[in-house]
Amino acid sequence: MSDNENWIKTYSVSDIDDEDVKEFQLPNGNKIAVYNINNKFYATDLFCTHEKVSLCEGFIDGDSIECPLHQGVFKISTGEVLESPPTEGLKTYITKIEDSYIFVNVS
Repeated sequence: MSDNENWIKTYSVSDIDDEDVKEFQLPNGNKIAVYNINNKFYATDLFCTHEKVSLCEGFIDGDSIECPLHQGVFKISTGEVLESPPTEGLKTYITKIEDSYIFVNVS
């Protein structure tokens, strides 16, 4: 995969409100969560590592997201577990903005 093929165009920056998250399906079928936190954009795997619940239904507080099922908390920018029950962090993806679109690096 070339470097350009690693970057996947997701949403326009105007599609995601501040302190919001949207689900996006990658070309390989995997689903990710794309976040807007104070006009900085992040991406992680979509599902909580504890019970595979969509984090798009979770509660965002600053740079963290709380899983809606068992209230596990992850740091959005790093994927780190901040509060159990999850023991495994989220995979994170590098993002960039080009022409007002959010691109995610899937390499």
